[in-house]
Amino acid sequence: MNISFIHTADIHIGKKFNVNFNSSEGKKRRREIWETFDKIIEVCIRNNVEFLLIAGDLVDAKHCTLDDMKRLSSKFSEAKNTEIIITTGNRDPYTSYSLYKFIDWSDNVNIVDTTDRIKKISFADKNLCVFSVGLDTKKKQTERTCLYDIEVDPSNINILLAHGDIFDNDIADVRIDIKRVENLFDYVALGHVHQYTEYSERVIYPGTPEPLDFSEKGQHGIVYCKLDKDNLEKVFVPTAKSRFITKEIFLQQDFSYEKILDIIKFSGDYISASKDYYRIVLTGRVDMTIDMNRLKSEASSFFQYIEFVDDYLYQIDYDYWIDENSDNIIGQYFKQFKASGVENLDRQKSLLLGLSVLLKEKENDR
Repeated sequence: MNISFIHTADIHIGKKFNVNFNSSEGKKRRREIWETFDKIIEVCIRNNVEFLLIAGDLVDAKHCTLDDMKRLSSKFSEAKNTEIIITTGNRDPYTSYSLYKFIDWSDNVNIVDTTDRIKKISFADKNLCVFSVGLDTKKKQTERTCLYDIEVDPSNINILLAHGDIFDNDIADVRIDIKRVENLFDYVALGHVHQYTEYSERVIYPGTPEPLDFSEKGQHGIVYCKLDKDNLEKVFVPTAKSRFITKEIFLQQDFSYEKILDIIKFSGDYISASKDYYRIVLTGRVDMTIDMNRLKSEASSFFQYIEFVDDYLYQIDYDYWIDENSDNIIGQYFKQFKASGVENLDRQKSLLLGLSVLLKEKENDR
């Protein structure tokens, strides 16, 4: 007998996005996370998926509301033929004030409500046992030691559902020594790492189904599996409505305003630019006469969201300005900046701002 299940984690419903997003953009991202969650439930219903495994951080507890939890409960109840098993993570710990406790969940929802011992959830008709332990951040749980005392019946299909880090064991807040447990289980459904990651064929992080920031690159989705004691079939199913895309553009001093604008405009195709989130890292050298603030503002109109990282420098010929203005204050001004030996973008911007003031004064004196 095989079982079908979807493995997801780190959905972060209710998340408050960082200051780079304005209020309307933050609301849009929260709405997109909900839409992706709805899509996961729809996949369960449409494909008659037997189990939905959620490996922690379903919600962002600091910002998730009781109304959000009621909405989750209502959506889960629609997937009445899917058993839903939820363990908690570091962002939605199972504490005395956890919102998980205040919801009347439908019969198909199983919340892992233990934080200091393993909870075993059995489905005898499917020959399946799911083992898990929730997180409670009131305790300094640096390692999930209770995971190492699990006893399994090898005749069952055994799945471990856990939230923690199996890689950075020296620095992780919530760490798991995977070598001590992986051979006990037919599948290890992990959460906490936000990028799709295969430690081995049967030890998987699905990543965030909807990416949350620019550190979460590439495709994002869920893992759809069919599993028995001998075989595992798994498919990565993309679910994300948007991607976070970082591109580096190397500028040269002979590039015109129009050329730089075109390079930025065409760094993404029309469809991507209309729905994805772009970070453009500008490097190289720029002609000092180009107004980069105006250029970036104009480029922004071609993207639904774009931000810039200014790693470029202006191409400034100090000797030219000194020679051409040897008899006036502008020449002295450039000599002072050149003598400092310091060249960074902020200092260059100060130089150019001062130059614009001096040129206006020179023009007014004529």
